[in-house]
Amino acid sequence: MKPASEAPVLTWDVPRAPGAFARARDLVRATLRRWGCDTEGVDVVVLLVTEMVTNAHRHADSDACLRLRPSGHGVEVAVADASPLPPVRRTPDVTSGTGGLGLQILERLASRWGVEPHGPGKRVWADVPCHTGLASAAVAPAG
Repeated sequence: MKPASEAPVLTWDVPRAPGAFARARDLVRATLRRWGCDTEGVDVVVLLVTEMVTNAHRHADSDACLRLRPSGHGVEVAVADASPLPPVRRTPDVTSGTGGLGLQILERLASRWGVEPHGPGKRVWADVPCHTGLASAAVAPAG
């Protein structure tokens, strides 16, 4: 196991551009496998990345910055965007397929999550239980 001081923190810019979204998911999947994350944990993190980046693009109308790092309980995934407005729970619209399930998915799959100021915008983070061979000094998200 790596010492906490050597635990990796990886970030990727995810612009609103063709192919960027799929590339981000592929990078997350490959990174988690390299870290030794179990298959279920990889699937959960990739699903949360999909939701969180989609929300940054759709609701903040901005590019996103994705961060992935080991946490005290698994893996922390965080997405920063340009809007200071916190996520808002919406009533799901299953007939039109326009969404509204993002926060419910986040609450269901993350062991904990939160929102913090980040530059002029915000960062939404989530801890996902995932067994890795990595340690982290940080149990709470860094600002």
